[in-house]
Amino acid sequence: MPDDVYSPFLYRFLRGIVRLGLYLFWRVRVEGREHVPKTGAVLLCINHISGIDPPAVGAVIDREVRFMAKMELFSYLGWLLPRIGSYPVNRDIRDSRAVRHTLRIAQQGLVIGLFPEGHRQPPGVLGQPRPGAGSLIGHLRAAVVPVAVRGPWRLFHRVEIRFGEPLDLRHSADPAQDVMRAIARLYYDPKDFGTGLPWAESD
Repeated sequence: MPDDVYSPFLYRFLRGIVRLGLYLFWRVRVEGREHVPKTGAVLLCINHISGIDPPAVGAVIDREVRFMAKMELFSYLGWLLPRIGSYPVNRDIRDSRAVRHTLRIAQQGLVIGLFPEGHRQPPGVLGQPRPGAGSLIGHLRAAVVPVAVRGPWRLFHRVEIRFGEPLDLRHSADPAQDVMRAIARLYYDPKDFGTGLPWAESD
């Protein structure tokens, strides 16, 4: 996973195009982006509803984001993705190579984008975190920021991207579960808590 192919110019150029598209084709509203630290390692933990999520989240903040992406995408986007900082992960195994690369990125004080669910979910649903997500989250020396993307991504419809405050997971027994609870608090409306929706704990 070499870093020498990464192109800041290409990243920023595409980010500008995505930003324009978000405001032309979707009624995007962003809340809490001030919670993303301006310096130092950051782990953005994001729910997953569409393939648009990674470029959209990366476009609405000023810091550049390295996304962990499923390896299947590299079969047809293999030239582009490494040049904008994305790197592959095999979701079917404990991918130690992807884990080591993530740790190196954090050591460089950069921003990492992670989708703990691993797969896209239907509208209104948050999934269980993938096995191994908690271990990765717990071992990274990074500010962990929960992010909720509330869609769906239909043209000219409202989409909300909500950033929460960084989480203190130093004493967490299950970091992945705690991250998903934090995403749930951003994702669901307060009136829905306690109605049996997944992850809608009120504590």
